[in-house]
Amino acid sequence: MRGAGELKKILSSLLAFIFAVSFLLVYNQAYRNELDHMEKAGEGISRQFGIPNYANFSSPDEMYPILHEAAIESTVNIFRTHINYGVDDEVQIHKYVLLTNSTRLFDSFRLETGKFLTSDDTQHRNFFLSTLDTGNQDQVGIIKGFGNNYLFEMKPLKVAYEHLPVAGQYFVEASEERYNEFVERVISKIIANELVGQGALLTPEDFKGQSYNSGEMEIEEDFFTYIKYLIIIIVIIMLIYYIFNESKRIGVMKMHGLSNLYLWYLVVGRLITVIFVLAATTSVLAALLIKDTTVQFVGNVIISELISYVIVTLISLIAYIYISKIKVVDAIKNRKETKGIFAMNTLLKIGCSIFLILVILSIWNQYNDLHIKQENLKSWERSKDYGVFYPVKVGNDLEDLQKGSPKTTVAEVTGLYPLLNRMGAVYIDARAYEQKSLVLNSEFDGIRSISVNLNYLHEFPVYDIQNNSVKILEDTSDFILLVPEKYRDNEKDILDYFKKIRKSRLEADENLFKIEVPDHVRNQQLTINWIANGQKIFSFNPDVFRLENNMIVDPIIQVITEKNSLVADKANMMTGGGGRDPLKVKLINRDSQQTLKALEPELKRLELDDNLTNLISVDQYVIEQIYDLQKQRNQLLFISLGLLAGLLVLVVQNLSVFFSKYQRRFIVRRLFGVGFFKTYKEYIWLLTTTWLIQIGICFLINNGLASRLLEKAGSVFSVASSIYQAIGSSDINVLAVGGGVIVIELVASVLALFVIERKNKVKILKGGV
Repeated sequence: MRGAGELKKILSSLLAFIFAVSFLLVYNQAYRNELDHMEKAGEGISRQFGIPNYANFSSPDEMYPILHEAAIESTVNIFRTHINYGVDDEVQIHKYVLLTNSTRLFDSFRLETGKFLTSDDTQHRNFFLSTLDTGNQDQVGIIKGFGNNYLFEMKPLKVAYEHLPVAGQYFVEASEERYNEFVERVISKIIANELVGQGALLTPEDFKGQSYNSGEMEIEEDFFTYIKYLIIIIVIIMLIYYIFNESKRIGVMKMHGLSNLYLWYLVVGRLITVIFVLAATTSVLAALLIKDTTVQFVGNVIISELISYVIVTLISLIAYIYISKIKVVDAIKNRKETKGIFAMNTLLKIGCSIFLILVILSIWNQYNDLHIKQENLKSWERSKDYGVFYPVKVGNDLEDLQKGSPKTTVAEVTGLYPLLNRMGAVYIDARAYEQKSLVLNSEFDGIRSISVNLNYLHEFPVYDIQNNSVKILEDTSDFILLVPEKYRDNEKDILDYFKKIRKSRLEADENLFKIEVPDHVRNQQLTINWIANGQKIFSFNPDVFRLENNMIVDPIIQVITEKNSLVADKANMMTGGGGRDPLKVKLINRDSQQTLKALEPELKRLELDDNLTNLISVDQYVIEQIYDLQKQRNQLLFISLGLLAGLLVLVVQNLSVFFSKYQRRFIVRRLFGVGFFKTYKEYIWLLTTTWLIQIGICFLINNGLASRLLEKAGSVFSVASSIYQAIGSSDINVLAVGGGVIVIELVASVLALFVIERKNKVKILKGGV
């Protein structure tokens, strides 16, 4: 009975797997729901409100009082969400709120300790909530976070401007009447505070806000349910095959007068019940041990396990039908009809393989779309590590500015820049390639170029004609140009042009900035380093070649070091352009506020603390897109692994049935030294035939067969919708996916046959079955 014992182990494993998947489905859904509720908390009860990206609206010191007063007068609540990444790339969600009356915002949250924020807390204090116990005296409560796998914080809106620009997306909790009143009050206060010029026209439409679709995945958690159902189908076949192998024992028990129902319970029902009790107990214990678990989650786990138990039990009644048809005479004589089981198993495998190919093709298409989006944002992923000073204020320097004094600029370049450079700040001035600059200077007859510092070259390497990354030292006093080799014939023109540029900038240092130019800079050599053609240089500027992912192909690059540069070279490094500014400050632990505090002593020493008061993320919109892509990528990976596991289970189960049918023939061939593939030629023939059929059907479906059926099914099942959208893919892609599945099946089959053969050889030689 060793073979039956092995089948029982496999069946037990599959049943346990079904109950495990049921638990994971509930856990995944609970986690996603809570994360989604926290991320979008307040949006469902609010109306969108956006502050345009106008320079006059960039100062939080001017705009926040306007928002505050308008909110109080209109009795509305304001929310804003900020997503960033910690040092270990863990997602951090921050919700900023301004409350003036009661709110439904807190309906999405559970408190472990403490209290929720009040209107007074958000208006006049710095109290906040977090999913972690930070130890900060301003923390007034700990929010329960299911599983404790992420950081969520809720803080007053005024704190948002330590990390975000004023411009951006907000949500206003209010009735339509109150909302319209709030917008009108904001506009009137902006005009009253003279933040726009006379005659400027502002309309409510300017502040309605713009939403964007980050591209939600079309394949959702339904796929995990489908994987569960796939395993259930496999269990059906395994149950029948298990009963088939137990038919002799069942025949003997029938001779003793046991009823078919009791036989079903002894052979199948008891096994399912025992596995269910163990799995349910384990699942409930696991649910209770999860940090900040909920009664609802535990209840959903129990219900899910019960549903799975009922489904498996009802399906197992198919085995009851098979048991009732077993004749005592046939069972005792060991006569077994295998054709029906084998045919049904083969048809199931063909159907599941076609399904898997179509699903993987759909996932491949989504991977391609995801890859394109990732490539668009690949370089921008570095933005998580950098911030920009925004806005840059006049501060106490209005009189100097009116007199044309460049004192602030000199302090920034000669005092602050060396410190920021040592901290890893990236400098790239690509404004000559901004869309506006290209249009306004369309008649420009000079040579366009960009300027970068050595930190930029470290983060975004540029390669010479030997394909080695360019290496330059910080104490280099020569002025270096990195020029694509294709411009070698224009070497003299390039050198002459940039010599004139260097001369004019040297004069600017002396006459405008009143700086004494060191001799090693005054007498520096202008050197060209030839670099490889066709290199795409990331501009780190959202206004440069937007359709080309902010890349510049083959620009001439001026390399700035601390020893070879003038004040004029970096005079425009911080002009209040936000993400367009050439200088990107390296953040400490990706925390703009922590970085700003570390810089405060130096800012005060240089008298820049009144000008550079806010350090914000480079581009919050880009970070949100990266966050969405990361969620999609992780889910696609999870789905792919689940499908692969389902395929492997199906292959092993199919081989168990196939080997049992021809086991004597296989063992005899192996004993006479027949090679592996010749021994199992029946399986190779079956594999080849079924795969020709499967690939053919897949080609037909990809070229429109059953498209109407899939389109209608897509309105009910997301999987059908995803497959429908994948129809029309390249036939090469279909062949590649099919070939990949074939290779996986072939490798798994060979390994499984070796294991099955080794375990069954002695038993068969002794006359067992």
